[in-house]
Amino acid sequence: MTKFLILDCYVDEPACLGVPPFISPYPRYIYGALVSAGVNPDSIEYLTIDHMRDRNFTFTEDYSHVFLIGGAVVPGKYLGSRIGTLAEVNRIIRHNRKTHIAVGGLINRAVDHDAGNVTIIQNDIEKYAFSVATGEPEDCQRTTEDIAVWAPAGAEIVRKHPWFPDIICEIETGRGCPREKHCSFCSEGLIEKIEFRNTGDVIDEIDSLIKCGATRYRIGRQPDIMQFGSSLNEFRNGFPRPEPSKVTELFSELKSRKDSGAIHVLNVDNANPGSIVNWPEHSSRILESIAAAVTPGDTLPFGVESFDLNVVKQNSLKVTPEEAVIAVRMVNDICGGRTNGIPALLPGINLIQGLKGESMDTFRINYEYLAKMAGEGLLVKRINIRKLHPYPGTPIYNEKFKITNGMIKRFEYYRNKIRDEIDNMMLRQVYPAGTILRENYILDTRDGYSMGKQIASYSITVKMPGEFRLKSFQDVIITGHRERSLSTLPVPFNINSAPAKSFELIPGIGRERASQIILKRPFDSREELRDFLDNTPPQLAEAIIKNSRTEKAQ
Repeated sequence: MTKFLILDCYVDEPACLGVPPFISPYPRYIYGALVSAGVNPDSIEYLTIDHMRDRNFTFTEDYSHVFLIGGAVVPGKYLGSRIGTLAEVNRIIRHNRKTHIAVGGLINRAVDHDAGNVTIIQNDIEKYAFSVATGEPEDCQRTTEDIAVWAPAGAEIVRKHPWFPDIICEIETGRGCPREKHCSFCSEGLIEKIEFRNTGDVIDEIDSLIKCGATRYRIGRQPDIMQFGSSLNEFRNGFPRPEPSKVTELFSELKSRKDSGAIHVLNVDNANPGSIVNWPEHSSRILESIAAAVTPGDTLPFGVESFDLNVVKQNSLKVTPEEAVIAVRMVNDICGGRTNGIPALLPGINLIQGLKGESMDTFRINYEYLAKMAGEGLLVKRINIRKLHPYPGTPIYNEKFKITNGMIKRFEYYRNKIRDEIDNMMLRQVYPAGTILRENYILDTRDGYSMGKQIASYSITVKMPGEFRLKSFQDVIITGHRERSLSTLPVPFNINSAPAKSFELIPGIGRERASQIILKRPFDSREELRDFLDNTPPQLAEAIIKNSRTEKAQ
């Protein structure tokens, strides 16, 4: 029997995330393409890079074709997950030389091209899979009409994901950057044909995923959600006019499913601040519809990249520094209303080091603009600062310019200054002490602490005393703010069994008073704890009292 393998080495691209808990569209499309070509689902296996690590990167079965996807164009750190590296993918290729492997995703340009068992797919691997299954292998592009069929047909694969049902499905609305000019470094600019999916097709895919048990979604596979459905027939400063009715229609359908309980988490990703500042009236309507639909605590990332005007010009970046501030202000004003203490939707800012035109002043300028926004009271959900990894084919890939050690040190100094000053201040305002953060997924335990995150887009890491069961969900009270994480206590908080360090971490208690609490236990009433919280901020103290219990330790 002919057997196919979909091997998911995970992806992190400018407009697509597929590192757990996310599952990207790639494996779902490939599965749907194979099924649509007449392949029996029993003949299709789905494995991840995690499975391969456990198997010493060697296949334990014979496959007629392996469809491998991967690529960390935007590498990051992932709590509880590790993206497949180039070295690991090459090990898979070398360890399985008798198996034919087709490689897709943005890793395709970097793998071992000389291996005799590899086909590098330059276009769409899902289209190639379909052509293989129909007997005429061809490396070509799929259409939105193809995806309209394959996306819902591929929904069933989510049940095979090792994290299922605790996953979030990345949903594509279109691809290709609709700007007339593109940033010097971005792989999305290499996509020649700009295309948007039909709203009905997107909803059909999500409805199919809902039937398979998926309840979390991010509308993330697009470079700019503001441009969804744009007719691309009117431009202002290189940015097409948005079509608010198209975005509103999509998010209205999504909101109805969230309100009915079919969707538990709804997030969005990637908005171009240039679209917002060049078309403010159209963008305001779009932002209102998105904010009304998404799960509170969501992030709208902006690829600002640099606040240095010289860098902006030399790399064809999206907005000037002042325009970036305007876009951040608009999202704060329109989307920043709080639900249960959490802002509905806040901007995120992406910055890059290594662009053409940088000077010793660039990183100071970045810091000063972030400080300016903070001083104005504007909130940013997260600031992502990374070094450039040039992608083959982009304008900057073959650029030759020198980055001195002095510039690197300057970058690192201001990166740390942003982390210490701006990040921490933003965290305190976005997540005030005493706020309850629901459904954090426990991903690690060490040294008497547990770490977890909500299964959501750009969710913040929470750290709490005690070792809780891995892959369980835990509500928490926010007690403090670390560099890029939160100090928390579990909800409910059992004051008769909590470890001493739980009390030590409450502002206003410290080690000595924590010892007094331990000696006085057991408490008969949670109100007895109030005397120890007289130096604790009132909002936090009330939250702790309200969410405490007094079950006696066994």
